[in-house]
Amino acid sequence: MTVARALKIDRESAAKYSFMLATPITAAAVLFDLSDFSFDLAFFAGVLASFIVGIIIIKFLLDFLRKGSYKIFAIYRVIIGIIVIGLFFTRI
Repeated sequence: MTVARALKIDRESAAKYSFMLATPITAAAVLFDLSDFSFDLAFFAGVLASFIVGIIIIKFLLDFLRKGSYKIFAIYRVIIGIIVIGLFFTRI
């Protein structure tokens, strides 16, 4: 999203693209681990809860990005990126 904004793409389109970009990798992860699932009531309750919470969070984030700024989001991502890279190289 940060790069899209730097390329002068509007906030909402950048966020929607980012969410759509996550769909194939999420689907691939599910298909990869499909044999490990136990399809019982707890599984379906978890899927339903995840779906509902995901929709609510995406709606909140899109509303926030329409009105707010990417600045705090960009700073957060850079800090987390530095931490992850640091942990990777120190092997902690």
